[in-house]
Amino acid sequence: MTTGGGRAAGVIRKIMDIVAGEEDGVPLIAAVTVTRDGATYQRLDEGKWISGRFDRNIRIDQPSHMAGGGKVHAHILGRKGDEVVVVNIDGTGSHGSKGILHPRDADALRGRGFDIPDDRIVEWMVLPDAGLELLLG
Repeated sequence: MTTGGGRAAGVIRKIMDIVAGEEDGVPLIAAVTVTRDGATYQRLDEGKWISGRFDRNIRIDQPSHMAGGGKVHAHILGRKGDEVVVVNIDGTGSHGSKGILHPRDADALRGRGFDIPDDRIVEWMVLPDAGLELLLG
């Protein structure tokens, strides 16, 4: 990046403005702004963090973070921060994931309007047109 006089200082100030605070001593970035010409921007708003079986282990995203496509969905993280499953608000799997939700994660999502089945199983399946016939007897 070229400094261009006070331009670099201005960029650093803008970056510091979006640092909302610290979490465990690490700066927490609250927003990301991308600009090419210095006059326009796009803002990426990630979802709301809620607690399930662990503190803040579920992020609920709006479809807008996928450029307007998709459904409201939640990323459920495990104990070590690894993604366990992604579930749409209608209870179907998202991002090609499937799995079984922990009861506390399922309850947290139900409390936010998600339609989680009683068995807490989130799965997806692609059925090709295999020319199968259903025989009823």
